[in-house]
Amino acid sequence: MFHCERCGIRFSTGALSGRRDCPRCKSRDGVTVLLAWEPLLAARTAAARAQAEARPRPERVAVGPGL
Repeated sequence: MFHCERCGIRFSTGALSGRRDCPRCKSRDGVTVLLAWEPLLAARTAAARAQAEARPRPERVAVGPGL
């Protein structure tokens, strides 16, 4: 994850498409601000995603008359 220290917005690496400056600050105020890398936040996001994918999904149970 990258974040802009000026406006506070956060971006994933895929959303940036190779850019390293803040598109919001560039379009809104016309200034170029380099984005800061957040390795800790990226690691937490990846760990949470892996944990969610590893969690077993509950089985669906049909309930109703005649079942």
